[in-house]
Amino acid sequence: MRITLRGHSCLEVTTIDGSLLLDPGSFSQLQGAFAGVSAVLLTHQHPDHADQRQILAAVQDSSLLRVYAPEALAQILREQLPAPKRAQILTVAAGEDFVVGGIRVRTFGGTHARIHGSIELVANVGYLLGDEQLFHPGDSYQVPIGIRPQVLLLPLMAPWARIGQTMDFATALNAPVWVPIHDGLLNERGLNLFDTMLGARAEATGSVLRRLEAGTTHLLDELAEGSGQNSGTPAGERK
Repeated sequence: MRITLRGHSCLEVTTIDGSLLLDPGSFSQLQGAFAGVSAVLLTHQHPDHADQRQILAAVQDSSLLRVYAPEALAQILREQLPAPKRAQILTVAAGEDFVVGGIRVRTFGGTHARIHGSIELVANVGYLLGDEQLFHPGDSYQVPIGIRPQVLLLPLMAPWARIGQTMDFATALNAPVWVPIHDGLLNERGLNLFDTMLGARAEATGSVLRRLEAGTTHLLDELAEGSGQNSGTPAGERK
């Protein structure tokens, strides 16, 4: 399994059987991102995770593409498509187990993290890919029960996030590798600060934080082994 980061919370996951695109949002680098992709997995409806214009254009361009999204977002997308295209938008919720693009997908969670009492909560679905190889939580600290992913995609900075809760969430999942995502609002100083703090916490728990640059492709097994030329940059070694 290979992963290609496309900025913020978006990444492409590829195996010999196919490829998936997760959370192609407005902060991500999406040029060419939908080419050859079997399916798009959306955690929730916020624009930084779901660029509706580009997703709809991709559906219009390909009769083979499938888009998986929580019910409210799926309905929003269907309403913007002609009737023959609406079947390409599929509703997904926590507790499902299916295969798409040759990749096993299991879903967890259910609700976006609380930002403020005045802001409506929306549905959020986390995706576990492969044989517990990769977990994308979306915007949520809900800890899935009974899994230990090889690689955790760890949200760094958001209106709903606190670094202490981020540390607790990552520690509870106990993944060997933490890969930072959801960092589209951070400048270089912010990235260095978060990487240093989370890197120290990862090391203390026997894990490793590996920052992957947008546009780069990495073998998942090499990240876990900490070997190979695409093994990422450990915390504290940013260039």
